[in-house]
Amino acid sequence: MSFISNREAFLANEPEIDVNQFVKAELDLPYADESPNQILDVWYPEDGEGPYPLVILFHGGAFAMGHKRSHYIASMAKPVLQGYAVATVEYRLYTEARWPAQLIDGKAAIRYLRANAGKLNLDADRFAVWGNSAGGCVTQLLATSGDRPECDDLTVGVQASSRVQAAIAWYSINELVSCEQFGMDIAERRNATGAGKGMMPNDGKGSTSMFTELLGYEPLLYPDRTVKASPITYVDETCPPMLLQHGTNDMIVDYHQSVYMYDKVAKICGKDRVMLDLFEGESHGSAKIKSDENISRCIDFLDQVLWEGKNPYRKPLGELRIAGKN
Repeated sequence: MSFISNREAFLANEPEIDVNQFVKAELDLPYADESPNQILDVWYPEDGEGPYPLVILFHGGAFAMGHKRSHYIASMAKPVLQGYAVATVEYRLYTEARWPAQLIDGKAAIRYLRANAGKLNLDADRFAVWGNSAGGCVTQLLATSGDRPECDDLTVGVQASSRVQAAIAWYSINELVSCEQFGMDIAERRNATGAGKGMMPNDGKGSTSMFTELLGYEPLLYPDRTVKASPITYVDETCPPMLLQHGTNDMIVDYHQSVYMYDKVAKICGKDRVMLDLFEGESHGSAKIKSDENISRCIDFLDQVLWEGKNPYRKPLGELRIAGKN
């Protein structure tokens, strides 16, 4: 049976970021050996000599689609224009392996990057994760679970810490039981407005949700199991600084998912550990959230955590070139 990589499967519908524009790039580095999809890229900035602080990206796509160079993550990759190295991670989709394969891959990728930081000219003490939607769920779990052995499989990849120093999550899933219920409760509205994307139950594409496919069981029937896949479960005093952003008209992932996470981190760690931006009336995948104005805010957050507010390489944002586009 021939193997089709995530990138090959979705490249036709998801034009990719042109990697030839970077002054240096390490491409398709294997961080584990259980799947050809356990690979990552590292893209380097034109400014500075390193070791570079690193922003590690996890793409969205309902855990069912997408790839590490998709044009959809171009906005999140813009720290590479501001003195940061950017690593973008390919991970197994649920069509290849069910949960917790996606979290295990995320942790294995971070462990690989930290173990090889010297060779890759990265600062192992300045790692941030950034993800959107499903990728945001992974980044939140990476942020909250730290080096917890029950959230990892250390036989996958190399040995190192998987802790991160900062996290950004866009329209992220943080508590899977309530997120599943939200999808059921607004099914009629989703259908009426055309917002159904096949992620939630009863949205016009069958009664099975993305979460059921991902986990291998119906989340509402097994809440004790489902909470173990929820980032909010693992919040403790060791959580790194977080920036959470969500549109209030999101009919894919309820914006309260980010509110719940904010409230818990603020309660346990203090309000100086977490920021929440709600974008009034904005939907899932909002262009306003991806705008340069907001990207600048996100990089301000990274600068504050990873540069103590003194990033010497900040300059006006440019554009990242998409292959096949002028």
